[in-house]
Amino acid sequence: MLTGYKFESIRVLHNERIVAWEVLSTAADQINLEHFFSNLALDARVELFFAQLAHVINTAGSGKYYLNASADVMLTPHFLQQLEEQVVAPERIAVELTDLDQLVVLTPAKSQQLRACINVVRGMGIAVWADDVHDDILPCLVEQNYHFSGAKIDKHAFWTARKCKEPFFKLARCCQKIADEVLVEGIETLADYQLACDSHANYGQGFLWNK
Repeated sequence: MLTGYKFESIRVLHNERIVAWEVLSTAADQINLEHFFSNLALDARVELFFAQLAHVINTAGSGKYYLNASADVMLTPHFLQQLEEQVVAPERIAVELTDLDQLVVLTPAKSQQLRACINVVRGMGIAVWADDVHDDILPCLVEQNYHFSGAKIDKHAFWTARKCKEPFFKLARCCQKIADEVLVEGIETLADYQLACDSHANYGQGFLWNK
């Protein structure tokens, strides 16, 4: 079903310099990837994560690579051990927690376990980012005391700034409560780029550069 990988650049906003790449799977045109992954068994998603990790570790290029993982993938019994065994240059890897909306339904014990897992991964020297942060999920992350290496602002939340800037600017500021750095997703035009820069976020990602 899947055909390979593609890489989307992550750039410093103030100078557009590439500092990392997000690793994404590709598939035939007729495959809806969102539907495909939502129906993929947990063990298959774990296998895919480590296949992507092996791919970027063995690539000849330098730089940092961001890999997507859901909470249940990170909480599988051997995830931390396998991650530690496989990663030889932790500064080149970042893990993106992709299913933030599911965190609100975790039991307190599972939530605590996930926070501990994030801390262990960061202790290895591997960055952990919150993916697709928006106004509805941010209070939960703050309340439950999550802290990430970085927060990626959801593209739909960013696009609201095209008509009304202040909610987006407020979200960007509030992301600093849960993360060391902030990235804006969904930058498609030069006007979008200027809006992202005006938020004082650190990084940007989007169709403007990944055409």
